[in-house]
This record gives sequence, structure tokens and C-alpha cells, in this order.
Amino acid sequence: MAHYPVYLKTASPQRRGLLARLAAERAALLWQIVGLDEKTLTESPVFDDGAWTARDVLAHVAAWDEVATERIELLLTGREQEVVMFAGAAAEVRNAVFYTARKDWPLQWAVGAFVAARSGFLAVLARLSDDDLHRRLRLPSGETSALVWAEWRARHDAAHAADLVAWWERRGLERGVGPRQILLAGLAAARDELLAAVALVPPEERASRPVCGEWTLKDVLGHVADWEWVGVEGLRHMAAGRSPQVEHIESIDAWNRAHAEARRGQAWEDVGADLHAARDALLEILNGMSQADLARSFIFPWGSEGAAYQWVCVFLAHDREHAEGLQVERAFQSAAGTG
Repeated sequence: MAHYPVYLKTASPQRRGLLARLAAERAALLWQIVGLDEKTLTESPVFDDGAWTARDVLAHVAAWDEVATERIELLLTGREQEVVMFAGAAAEVRNAVFYTARKDWPLQWAVGAFVAARSGFLAVLARLSDDDLHRRLRLPSGETSALVWAEWRARHDAAHAADLVAWWERRGLERGVGPRQILLAGLAAARDELLAAVALVPPEERASRPVCGEWTLKDVLGHVADWEWVGVEGLRHMAAGRSPQVEHIESIDAWNRAHAEARRGQAWEDVGADLHAARDALLEILNGMSQADLARSFIFPWGSEGAAYQWVCVFLAHDREHAEGLQVERAFQSAAGTG
């Protein structure tokens, strides 16, 4: 499939499972800040002590991703005995150091570091062999492994996503129009989550094994592509200052069935290429839109009013919905001994 990450195509089943969890937790964390305005993200305290904002959470998560990357780099160069581990009070001291150094960062710096640090971590993780990933390391601070460090990254994302969920509930937040940079990061994370979930299905089963009702994985990805093309059409209209004039769909179920049937004879590679072509087209339009363009309100085809930002969020959520469905289906198959 075009654009498919090499480290996913070549990874062992165990590593694909790890990468799928990392991608899922990252997408879930980002979803908790998509649609929130910059003032909320930089001024509303996430915790009861009033210190950290959502921006600070992003900078904090980035810092620990950077630490994990440095540890694996030491491992790759045979210098694992130089790894410094932090626990308990030492970890709290390190958190305070990170916070002091980054608390005055603009939001765009924190988001940029958050994205770059995870990309760097995944790149260095891909350089580790499976043997080195699982090898027990005897360090001055105790036994550990690169696998443990990677699993910590997923747990760390999950813990702070939970913090943000509690913050949403406590503050009564509502999703609206947020910064463009976060929307783009959320789109990328959701698509990574979907592709990592796709990688859990053996290649020989992707066009034959039902994974969503009667649908195969090929059907699911064709479905995602079909709806994203609808999104592209509507976003193109909004970028030109018009309400989205997309086709009227009386029955979503009938529309889905008709489009799935139309793709029935397509090759896996062709469906994948179309999926990525739709995303490239969406991003091309987005990259030409300003923050003001994304915030401009229009009447949507179903009668409600919303901004282009919110229109795009629908397709971000669609990726996440099907990624989660694939994860659940794969877990069920594994538990049943069929996967």
C-alpha cells in the first residue's frame, strides 16, 4: 500500500501490536485537545493545583519521549550503562525541571515538540532488532528493557489522556474550533492509528477475512476513502467561501452498501492508493486555508451550521472509529484463538 510505513510492513506480529498500541494511545491523547481554542489550551489548569495547562502536558509528554529516544540511542551504540532511570522523587524532580524549562513556550512550540519527539522515538525504535527490543538490560538502577521503555510511552499517553478527560468533565468543555496545527496533528495521529490497526491483520487475509460485520479490511479502507472524498469535495467548497454542496444522501446504509459493492473487484493496492490520494487531496486544501478560513461558519448539507474545522474533525473521528473497531475485532479473534 502506498505511503505505508516501512517499519509496520516489516515488523514482527509482536512489534506490530506494540506499535498499534502506541498509535492508539497517541491518537486518543490528541483527540482530547482537538477543537479547543488556544486560550483554553494555554490558560485553563488541567490539575487541581492550577499549575499545568494542556500546553504544559504536551511539552511534558514530549520531554519524556525525548528521554526514551536518548536511552535507545545509547542502547544502539552499546552504551546502555550510561542510561539514567528516574523513579519516585527523582522523576518528580525531573518533571519540575522540564516544566520550568518549557512553561513559557508558545503553544505551537509545545505541539511541534510533541509531534517531533514521537517521530524521533518511533524512528529510533525501528532501528532496534527484535532481540534488542526484548533483551533484559542490567543497569545500575535495576533490570529493564527497551520494550519496557516503549510500553511506558503508551502508558504515559494513556495516563495524561485520562487527566484531560477529567479536565473536560470538570470544566464542562465543548469542542469547537481550535488551532490549525493541532487539527493537522490529530489527523496524522488518527491515520497512523488506523494504519497500525490495519497492520494487525495478516496480509493474506486483508481482502477475505470479515473484520467489520461482513466487510473485509479492503472494504473498510474503501469505505474510509469514499467518505474522505466526500470530505474533500465539501472542504474545497468551504475553502472557496461556499457552503459544502455535496451529494444528498438519503440513506447512509444504502450509500455505504452501494459504494462497497462498486469497489468489490478492486485490488488491495488500488484501494490503498485511493485512500492515500483522498488524504493527500484533503491536506492540500487544508494547507491552503488559514486559521480564519477554518473558523468561518457555513450551513452543512444536513442543515446544521458549523466551521470547516469541524467538518474536518468528522473525518478524523471516522479514522479513529474504524481503527478502534479493528483493534476490538483483532482482540476478539486472538481471545477466541482464531487470529
